Order: sequence, then C-alpha cells, then structure tokens
Amino acid sequence: MLTTKKSSLQKRFLEHETTQIYIRIVFALSFLAILYYLYFDTTQEWQFLHQHSFGAYMAVPLFIVAYNIIYYIFLKKSPFVYQKERLVVTIFIDTFLTAYVMYLIGPISAYYAGVFLWFSVAYGMRYGKDIAYIAYAAVLFAWAVLMQSSPFWLEERAVSIGWLITFTVLPLYNFKLLEVLHKNVEKLHEMADLSKHMATHDRLTDLKNRYAFDEELHHYIDNYYHKGEKFALFFIDLDAFKAINDKYGHDIGDRVLKEAATRIQKVITNSYRLGGDEFVAIASYRSNEELQNLAQNLLFNLTMPCKNGEIPLGASIGISRYPDDGESEFEIKKRADQAMYRAKQNGKNRFFFYSEVA
Repeated sequence: MLTTKKSSLQKRFLEHETTQIYIRIVFALSFLAILYYLYFDTTQEWQFLHQHSFGAYMAVPLFIVAYNIIYYIFLKKSPFVYQKERLVVTIFIDTFLTAYVMYLIGPISAYYAGVFLWFSVAYGMRYGKDIAYIAYAAVLFAWAVLMQSSPFWLEERAVSIGWLITFTVLPLYNFKLLEVLHKNVEKLHEMADLSKHMATHDRLTDLKNRYAFDEELHHYIDNYYHKGEKFALFFIDLDAFKAINDKYGHDIGDRVLKEAATRIQKVITNSYRLGGDEFVAIASYRSNEELQNLAQNLLFNLTMPCKNGEIPLGASIGISRYPDDGESEFEIKKRADQAMYRAKQNGKNRFFFYSEVA
C-alpha cells in the first residue's frame, strides 16, 4: 500500500504542476498584453515604463512562456523524475522572476505585491507543508532583496515593511491549517486507494479478481492489435482441493489457496483468482518453446507439497493462445477452460494446450 500511496501522491502533484503551467502561461501572456497597451499610456502613473527599454519588460514574460513550454514537454516525457527537486526550482524561479518584474515596473509593482502571499499559500495548498515552507522562505528572501534594491520600495519603506510583516505572519497561521487539511486529505486518498484495491483484488490471496481479469484481458487483446504481442491464457484448477478442506479444515484450505496464489504469481506476474480453487494467468510470449517452459515451471511449482510436505498439492492447467486459438475474449477463455478439463480427464497434475485437444 505504501507504493500505491506514493504513486497516488505523485500523480496529484503532477496534476497540480500541469495546472500551474497553464496559469503561468496565461499570466505571462496577459502581462505582455498589458505592457503592450499601457507602455504608450500618457498618464503619469505609467510614465515609469518609459525609463527603460520596452524589450527589457517583454523579455521576462517571454522567458516564462518558453520555460513553461519546455517544462510541459519534460512532464510528458518524464512525469515523475526529480519531482520534488523540480518543484523547488520552480518556486525560486516563480518568486525571483516576479521580484525582478516588480523591480522593473517600479510604482506599478504595488498592484502585484499580493502575488507573493499567493505563492506562500498556494504552494502549500497544492504540495503540502514541506514545499510550503520552502516557498515561504523563498518569498521572504525575494521580498527582502526587492525592498533593498527597488527605488520605489525604498521610498515606500513603511508599505514595504507592512507587506514583509504580512508575508511573515499570515502564512504561519495558514501552515497549521494546511497540516491538518493535508492529513485529512491523505486519509481520504488512502481510503479511496484501499477501496479501489479491494474492488479489484481477492481478499484472501490478494491476487487480482475476476473483474480485473476481464478488464486486463481486454487490454491484452488491444495491445496485440497495436503491437502484435501474442499472449497465452492459463486456466488453473487445483486438484482435490475439496479433500484438503474436508481433511484439514477450511483454515488450512485457505492457507493452501494463499500458497498456491504465491506460487502462481512467482511464475506469471499477471495472475488472478476467479473464485474457489480456480485461478487464471496471462503471459506474453515470443516462441512456443518459451511458452512450454513457462507451463512446465508453473506445473512444477504447483505440484510441490504444502506445509512441510504434509499436504499434497496438484493442479490441472489448460492453455489457449491468442490469436491462434481464438480472436475474441469469449473464445480464448472457453478454449483454455476446455484444455483444463482435458487435463482433469487425463489424470490431473498436468497441462494441455488447446491445440492438443481441439
């Protein structure tokens, strides 16, 4: 469950990262439009813009757009590589580029001071307490640099100190709320992950269940038509399992089922329990020799006794190949089942391919 939790958390982070990319690009393009239309404004408030080259103002938002396009391409190719590290880098890029833009636009930067508060709060809301504290430190540092370098904020010392106090105090209250919120959110996600796991897995053996088998068999067939990858379907029925239950009791019978499930999965990863003592497995293969070896290994594992050799275990296995033995889900399942029954009829503890019984 820890791996599932981590993966779920990474996926949520990825969704937030993608959303932030869109927000940054829209914000940068909007800022470009504002600069373009207001650079030539004649009111006194905007005259500050004329003290610098128009290209200097345009460079930063253009860089933001280019950076986020590259960022988006990277996410598509390597969504979970260095995820936390790139979040930290993005925090510093966001805060210091914002501070630099505010330095360039002088008095107009008064309209954008609240963006720093949004950085402190939003990063925490999206990514949790650890990232929130990094954003908090970056904001305070960037604002301190701006206070000491911007002529406008040097002149408006009282206002800049007031904002510094706001950036220092207000997020601290928010962080405590975030801590409680994220704990509750994580619990909800854990419950959702557990519910999803229980819906697709057998409770006794923890193998995937019939529902998951039907879904994944469909995907295997789709994959064949896209990539040409052949696969085989193994129907597995434990021999004399009722006798084990009758002789040793259902508790021991459950242990035998768990042991059988473990042995099947060691040979074929994609294994499922259909119910009772019936199992099924799906394996891709390249040659008939490879498939034959796989079947032999599976049978060998399932015919070794359980519980220090006290309880004999056996299995009858039927194997059908896609698309050689059928081109639909119904056909491939029916023919593996027919091959398994032939193995039962021929003395059990053996496997048959459908092509041998057709």
